[in-house]
Amino acid sequence: MAALLDRDIELAELSRRLAGVRAGSGRVIVVEGPAGIGKSTLLTAVGAAARADGVTTLRARCSPLEQHAAWGMARQLFEPLRSQSGWGELTTGAARLAEGVLAAEAEQPVLAGDAMHAAVRGLVWLASNLGERGAAILVIDDVHWADAPSLHWLALLARSLGELRIGVVCAVRSGEPPAVPDLLADLLASAPEPPVRPRPLGPAATQALVRARLPAATPGFAQACHGVTGGNPFLLGALLTQLAADGAAPDDDAATRLPAFGSEQVGRVVDRQLARLPAGAAQLASAIAVLGPGAALRHAARLAGLEPAAAARVADALRAARLVEDGPGLTLAHPLIAGTLYASLPPGERGLRHAAAAALLAGERADPERVALHLLRTEPAGEAATVATLREAARQASARGAPQSAAAYLRRAAAEPPPDPAQDADVRLELGLALAAYMQPEAYGLLQEAVAAATTPIQRGAIALSGARALGLSGRFDPAAGLCRQALRHAGAYPAGLRERLEAELICNGMVQVATIDEVRRLVQARRPEPATLELRPITAAVTLMLGNHPAAATLASLRPALEHGAVAAEPGSLVWTVSAIGLIANDELETALVQCEALMDIARPRGWLMALAHASMFRAMALVRAGEIRDAEADARLAFDYKLPVAPAPAMLWCLAFLVDALVEAGDLAGADTALTAAGQQADPPDGLLPAPLLLAGRARLRLAQHRPADALADAQLAAIRADELGLCHAVFGSWRAEAVEALLILGEARRARRLAREQAELSEQLGTPGARGAALRLLARTSAEPVPVLEQAVELLACSPARLEHTRALVALGAALRRANRRSDARIPLRQALEQADRGGMQLLAGRAREELHALGARPRRSALSGPGALTPAEHRVARLAADGYGNRAIAERLYVTQRTVETHLTHAFQKLAITSRAELAAALQPRAAASGPVSA
Repeated sequence: MAALLDRDIELAELSRRLAGVRAGSGRVIVVEGPAGIGKSTLLTAVGAAARADGVTTLRARCSPLEQHAAWGMARQLFEPLRSQSGWGELTTGAARLAEGVLAAEAEQPVLAGDAMHAAVRGLVWLASNLGERGAAILVIDDVHWADAPSLHWLALLARSLGELRIGVVCAVRSGEPPAVPDLLADLLASAPEPPVRPRPLGPAATQALVRARLPAATPGFAQACHGVTGGNPFLLGALLTQLAADGAAPDDDAATRLPAFGSEQVGRVVDRQLARLPAGAAQLASAIAVLGPGAALRHAARLAGLEPAAAARVADALRAARLVEDGPGLTLAHPLIAGTLYASLPPGERGLRHAAAAALLAGERADPERVALHLLRTEPAGEAATVATLREAARQASARGAPQSAAAYLRRAAAEPPPDPAQDADVRLELGLALAAYMQPEAYGLLQEAVAAATTPIQRGAIALSGARALGLSGRFDPAAGLCRQALRHAGAYPAGLRERLEAELICNGMVQVATIDEVRRLVQARRPEPATLELRPITAAVTLMLGNHPAAATLASLRPALEHGAVAAEPGSLVWTVSAIGLIANDELETALVQCEALMDIARPRGWLMALAHASMFRAMALVRAGEIRDAEADARLAFDYKLPVAPAPAMLWCLAFLVDALVEAGDLAGADTALTAAGQQADPPDGLLPAPLLLAGRARLRLAQHRPADALADAQLAAIRADELGLCHAVFGSWRAEAVEALLILGEARRARRLAREQAELSEQLGTPGARGAALRLLARTSAEPVPVLEQAVELLACSPARLEHTRALVALGAALRRANRRSDARIPLRQALEQADRGGMQLLAGRAREELHALGARPRRSALSGPGALTPAEHRVARLAADGYGNRAIAERLYVTQRTVETHLTHAFQKLAITSRAELAAALQPRAAASGPVSA
């Protein structure tokens, strides 16, 4: 085939790489080169060869018009499959979420941005299911023009391609500014091998092509054609078209007069071709350039001002002249031709043509997003219909999980002179929310503008509340509080509950940082004893909890009505949910907290709402650490940390880091805790003035103690004290740093200071009143007492009826050690063996190691750290094995845990080896059952 002259090397290389895909090792394959070098021809040949071999081949061609289309590239790839048999099988499990991208709208998520995560997850699993059915390739031409949502999905899919029989073959034009540089760079960087770069045609291939078009061409003429086009196939074809039309003699004399021929000459060639075609050819070609690939003939005809019959004849002439492709719809034969024709239109004329195209599509009630793509390229004219269409397109894009596309539509809507000021405020709100959904910093400024532009108190309050919730739950606490403050400054007749909700969000966001803590105190103190709405009761209770150390019974009594009446559950998109969870956990109402977290997780997991899942997992990890369920706590904290680390600001990221460090330290993974601190940039001191900072510092002090670095531990504990004091945080559990300080001081020989701090902790714990806090304080007092055994026996007795199983295990180890030192060796073995059993069962490896050391000192021979059996399982293996024992299949486990199927298979293989079993049926018996008091199974 002439079009594939001089392409044997490239085709062989592509075939080699695709053979790996068919063998089960998926990959990204990049074809890169300048415009016209033949990338599309190579992709067409690769696709045809793959189809001939029985490989499922999906194809998409990106274009400048569709850079802002919601999932434009993904929809091109998968839409053809929807009408084929087997589509239902492809969209099973998590892949069903892809239906929201391709057809129906998805359910509105709890947190801004979760629609995007759901869509990406659905598409990843759709591709995975496709690969399960057989080898498949996704062929994507001109990927540099791809829309942001599709690139986001493709970059994520690329990370797991090695486990799938999926090849992603994409062509990218070198030197062309990409639509989304960062995402395209991520995708291209995932290719395991360098790009395939089509070479310029050699002299022999050029001569063959020249003689195919101009049989009388001399070798010198062919060589000159090669020289002026650089062997670029498209430019060579354009030059030959011009020369044939001019009737030039293809001899050596003409060769000396050939001018340099680059892409800038393409326009002149196209113009001359069009001039020789029937009347209306130039107008129809320009209309196709405006409408984009696959334009309908009726649309192109109307835009060109041609009658349907005349347009059909002209379209045939354009095909015959190789200016328009054969196939359905009208597509110009090469992006260079489309770009040339489009650029030849003056800017004002282009805008008018796009406005006309939008009107045509709107008149046929086309998808608002198709209309919006043209409206993006028009000049603002104060048209209410334009704003309405763009807002509807943005609404659809947001529902489909494409906030980047929604933001593009809403930016254009905001530029349209608004006939209605209230509408302007709503447009700015919607734009701010779209930007917040993918963590754009300018979201706050737009939301401020929206609040300021509101025309009624109700609109102002509603805008501020929506914006504050979107910002607060993504960790942008100060901007969230600022929106509430901005709305509350304006006196107005807010409807019942709206003012209270605004104040609640202001309190929730303000309480987490020193800069606004005094404002929060004033607001809390100014409120009525009985808030007007149930939503405020947990807020008031939580603020009291954080800023003081009120009895747990009083705090829980305030929380309970809101929980029992569903007021907290009804506000999962508010920080009301967050502070109520903290209040429950800090006051040892662990079971209720776990139920609350798991309820949100049960909503989020099947819907693919990763932000909500990570948020609930983070606080469930906090509860599980306190409950001594370290394996499950580590898995939850890891999910939250891995999600938040790359996207969340410091105030949000510090929360999940603190809980992950706690879990890793108790799991005995001290190196892992250090790695997490380094990854988050928190080996140095955390930022000033943030509520999670004292928690993180206390956790880091526990890590330093475990690493036998008491001086560093004391420094961290002292800094935690300073940070807690700035916030007025003195809660016996949530604001505790004294335990770490006492241990460090005792090691450093400062017993007097240690005793003073232990007594302070005991006073706070008595005031709080929970068995967990009181038992932990007694353990500290015992550490500074000359007669520790009676005090520790009291601590163990108190903690035995507490859900704070971690503290109970600590007290058991301490009691056993004290009894051994008192030479009550026989008595010492009882608490130490109980501690070892509890620690092994819950994955408290740090405490398990200490219990074993004490038992060894007694001459006992406790079992070693498990090299086999349930205790040997890593947290990830434990969670996968538990789900498998509960009857989940590998795919269901992978979907549930946001990992690949191969990862599940690997974990199960290791679990089977450690448990010495050979089938899933043996898992339930092989896994040590959870003790009744240790909390629910989590997965």
